[in-house]
Amino acid sequence: MEKIFEGAISCKALLEAGTRNCIKLYIDKKKNTKDTKYLVSLAKNKSCEVIFCSREQINDMATGKTHGGILLLAEEKVIPQLTDIKAHGFLCYIDGVEDPYNLGSISRTLYASGCDAMILPKRDWSFAEQTILKASAGAYEKLPIYFVDSDEELVDYCAKNQLPILCAHRKDAVGLYDYSFESDFCLCLGGALRGLSSTITSASKQNIVVEYGRDFRNALDSASAAAVFSFEILRQEKKKKF
Repeated sequence: MEKIFEGAISCKALLEAGTRNCIKLYIDKKKNTKDTKYLVSLAKNKSCEVIFCSREQINDMATGKTHGGILLLAEEKVIPQLTDIKAHGFLCYIDGVEDPYNLGSISRTLYASGCDAMILPKRDWSFAEQTILKASAGAYEKLPIYFVDSDEELVDYCAKNQLPILCAHRKDAVGLYDYSFESDFCLCLGGALRGLSSTITSASKQNIVVEYGRDFRNALDSASAAAVFSFEILRQEKKKKF
């Protein structure tokens, strides 16, 4: 299915990533900037048709008002199954996220920190692609993302591929800054309200907790937890190189 994506950041991410078929790039004929020239060059390299038109025509095609005179007609994102590939490195399983803005924020954080892949429970996010792309500053398109049909499928995959499961979970946990992360692992983060399933936590090699600076009994939201964990993992990786 084809749809219109809006704004320079989203359109640039789709064209740069090359993970889906980009069909037509629409640009306000009055715009002549470095960004638009770069987008035109990208589009031509991807055999994507470039159409210069009036702002009024672009407004008629757009659903929002923040497009900045740039639209892209492209196919919907196809997210493959985790079981179809052999993943390695820092994998992050995100469960319990319902809001597309939160998913976009998590995608941005994981991509920026160097995470190798985000894993999600299978569901249809196509209705919110535009929102997720904008919230992620385009990272949702560039970060490798895979679906699993169930928690059991994830646990089985990790066992078969010798990927230790690490859980952000308080029971029998060690502090985040006291744990040395492996080269290959799957970090599992649950939502602040319901956390992770017993299927996941029972398969955990080690539970890890973020230690707070004061007495506070509530869990971090998913986006904050992803940021704290992923950048500590990045810090450890950088330290190993020196």
